[in-house]
Amino acid sequence: MPHVRNTAGAARKGRLKEDSVVEKLWWIVHKDLVSECRARRVWPAMLLLGAVVALILSMEMNAVPGEKPRLVSGFLWLATFFAGMLALDRSFVSEREEGCWESLRTYPVPPSTVYFAKLAVNVVALAALQAVLVPLFAALSDVPLLAHPAAMLSVSLLGNLGISSLGTLLGALAAGIRHGANLTALLVLPAAIPVVLAATEATSLAVAGDFGSAWWRWIQLLGIAAGLFVTAGWVLFDFVIEE
Repeated sequence: MPHVRNTAGAARKGRLKEDSVVEKLWWIVHKDLVSECRARRVWPAMLLLGAVVALILSMEMNAVPGEKPRLVSGFLWLATFFAGMLALDRSFVSEREEGCWESLRTYPVPPSTVYFAKLAVNVVALAALQAVLVPLFAALSDVPLLAHPAAMLSVSLLGNLGISSLGTLLGALAAGIRHGANLTALLVLPAAIPVVLAATEATSLAVAGDFGSAWWRWIQLLGIAAGLFVTAGWVLFDFVIEE
């Protein structure tokens, strides 16, 4: 009986600890989302930049009629990447500017929890950006980006996760560099090229309704890249935020 009670007690403590980590992760996510909704420092600028880039690129969308779907797909993901960098770059810079960086580092949760909380916020930010850009590009280019919603959603989610996971990790690294503001895009771009290319090709094939082996290979590449970047963030985040 004592052994049974000890086992039950350990199980309860494990559940309490797990609940506590989940609650703290949600607290960080909630803090960032509420702060952005109140201050509106990043998301309006991100959405405006994405819309401006879409309007500028729309002037070139008819340059090569035969390659229009691929051209529009490439422009869509370039606009998503560069506009999304505003949100990714500010993930940790705001903490440093407001003097909260040390408090965040000493918060009684594993560094990986902070990483996943910031990742969740960045995924939501890029999802909001994509929700604006995809219909906008479809309207400006007359390319049926939403003809196959499930396929487009799959590509968007995997591309979003790949860019967000990498951007969150390297955004923390850039925030730790003196005068490192606005370096996130320069750090992320070389490593994110496979994600942007794979998302572009998968989007182009989805528009054409071609869901053969080529489309699945690009989807698999997006999934592998997203998995690798999320794992890298989980493992390396503790070392990145160290002074």
